[in-house]
Parts: sequence; C-alpha cells; structure tokens
Amino acid sequence: MAFRRRSSNRAVDPGLNPNRTADLYQRTSEGYIIAHDIASQYEYAQEQACVHCGSRLTVIAQINRSFQGLNELVTACPNCGKNTSFIFDISNEVYQSWLAERLGDLYVRNYDGSPRQPHRGHQNRT
Repeated sequence: MAFRRRSSNRAVDPGLNPNRTADLYQRTSEGYIIAHDIASQYEYAQEQACVHCGSRLTVIAQINRSFQGLNELVTACPNCGKNTSFIFDISNEVYQSWLAERLGDLYVRNYDGSPRQPHRGHQNRT
C-alpha cells in the first residue's frame, strides 16, 4: 500500500492549516494536545521519542473521536515495538474553522460541547 506524500509546498498542502496559532500543542485542562489540522497531529506524534528506548515513533492508526471533540493517533516504536497513543483536541475554533473550509457543505460539527481551552499551567511541547 502506498501513502501519499505531503506536498513540499506548505501553501497548498491540504492537511495543513495556514491559520495555526500560538496555542498549537498546548494542553487542555483534561490533558489533550491542541491540534489545528491533520498535519499538526502527525508532526507532533512523529517528533516524539519512545519512552522505553528513545527511537522515533511511527503512526500506525488514527481513531476518529470527533463526537468527543478528539482525534487519537496510535504510534508504534519500530525498535522495541511499544505502542503510545496521543489524544488531540479538535474542538477548538481554529481546527473547526479549517475543517469547515475544507469540507464546505459537507461539514457537520460533531462535538456539541464548548471548545476546550488551553490550560495555562501547561507549557508548549513540540
């Protein structure tokens, strides 16, 4: 199975939101990682090191939890095989506006709750 490579031209990359803000990757009070687009979620997960052996992680599954305002990426370490999950908040207005623009008339806001806010006690992690 072949995967589409992301465009090297970030201006036309359909997975990248050009309107990212400073709260990207901050944590909500529940501990979710704020994401502003699909690309940011993969970028974050693939930049993390395995806590067991230090190798870079590989995304192996994406779990759509949009009815909770969340998206989950499951990673595996290619060295030791341990799995790690990252749960991203997609309830925020930056993500939802970007998604609405991409989907047009097909857009349906799945999450009925208020958008989560960054917890000011957490620092940005990249």
